[in-house]
Amino acid sequence: MSAPQFRAIDAAAFQLAALLERYEEHVEQLVLSWLDMDLYAQVGREVDEMRLHCASLPQLSVPWVHLLISHTELIHCLWKCSPAGEPSPLLVECRGKHATAIRDLREKCIYYFSRMERAH
Repeated sequence: MSAPQFRAIDAAAFQLAALLERYEEHVEQLVLSWLDMDLYAQVGREVDEMRLHCASLPQLSVPWVHLLISHTELIHCLWKCSPAGEPSPLLVECRGKHATAIRDLREKCIYYFSRMERAH
């Protein structure tokens, strides 16, 4: 792999890790203020943006798909369980699974980015 290819992969992995941080914050805000449609749209745009970065990082496809599934399950749970008041056990479970998926993808991103840095 050439140096420009390494730099492009580095940039995509770094940007994805940064996007995951912002996305995680917005997802937590969305859970706490469910049905804030502006925030809901923002989270959707962030998923689309992450998808673009993941397209150039096929080695992250498994954790990316895991995140997409857990995202969909969380949103479904929010629609179904409307978190007003005490959160339901199902919502707590969905949030935990989604947090794990975010963490796993972020760790793989950072690992891949740091591995690429050493390969230069």
